[in-house]
Parts: sequence; C-alpha cells; structure tokens
Amino acid sequence: MPAPFNFPDAAPAAAVSVHIGHGESIANAGLSALLASSPQVRLTAAADGADVIVTDYADALARLEHTARQTGRVMIVSQREREWDIRTAISAGVHGYLPQRCAEAELMTAVQALGHGRRYFNPELLERAMQHMASDSLTLRESQVLELLAMGCCNKRIAIALDIGVGTVKTHVKSLFHKLGATARTHAVVLATQRGMVS
Repeated sequence: MPAPFNFPDAAPAAAVSVHIGHGESIANAGLSALLASSPQVRLTAAADGADVIVTDYADALARLEHTARQTGRVMIVSQREREWDIRTAISAGVHGYLPQRCAEAELMTAVQALGHGRRYFNPELLERAMQHMASDSLTLRESQVLELLAMGCCNKRIAIALDIGVGTVKTHVKSLFHKLGATARTHAVVLATQRGMVS
C-alpha cells in the first residue's frame, strides 16, 4: 500500500511591518507593547518602507500632505473624536482611524486590514462623521458667519466685519440653523463646537 502523500504546510502569512510614531509618549509606549505581542506584526523603527504607520492626528495629516513621499498606509489613533476632525482626516486620505480608547482586538484588526491594502475606521466614529455630511456642508460665507457667531458677534457686527448687509447675515444665520439642526444662535455654536467646526 503506497504511503499517503503529505501536502506541504502552507507558508505562514508575512507579518505586517508597522512603524509607531505617536506624539504622546504614553500612547506610543502602549501601542508598541500591544503590537509587539503579536506574531503577525513586525515593528520597525523607520517609517520608510513600513506597511502601516500608526500615529496621532496632527502627524498623520502632515504626512498625508506629502503623499508622493508617503508609501505606508497611515492610521490615526487619537482622542480627537469630533465628526469634523474625522471627516477632515478622511478627506486628507487617511487609511484608518481609531479612538485612543479602542480595544486591543480592534487595534489588531485595523493594523491587519491596512497591512493588506484595505481601510479600517472605528464604526462608531465613522457613523458620527457621516451623520450630518449631507446637511452641514457649509459655504465659505456660512463658515465665516459661524466663526463670528462663536465669537459672540451680533448680526450688525458680523455685517460690518464681512462687509455685507444685515439682511444677508440673517439669511446666512437661518441657513446655519437649518444645516446644523439648531434652534438658536447659542445652540448653533454649541453644535458646531461639538462637531469641531469651530474652535
């Protein structure tokens, strides 16, 4: 009786090379410790050539400004969870976004997804970012009016600052209320601040 043929074991999947460049030292140490424990991840000191770069919000956006020199896929791990911040990052071309409070399992899932050419966004943050996308896309003038509202300016002062009529200011304010779902000036400013639309 012929001996059974043994198929060779499938080659193990190559580990994803990850560079951690988070600006917060404690977060950087925590991410390094978590990812170093996985055999599917290989940490690298250099960002050049890494499959995935795990970093903070500001560094990610700075890296993505120089797309031609950025080869790795960029993932943000941040405490910045306002929808406007998330939407800004998505528009800038970030490949992944996790809240700093995420579970270890989700971090691993995200790194593997990016390492294999996919994107990964925390579902809660993604839903928050998409929730008002259609309704609160502001025009430049509306954004200017909103900034002045946040500074406590009345319609007359806004009109003077922007060199437009008071009636035009009222029209923009009404449009802001509609887009933000606000019922008053203070409410509009609160909603806009929560979403990161004003500082």
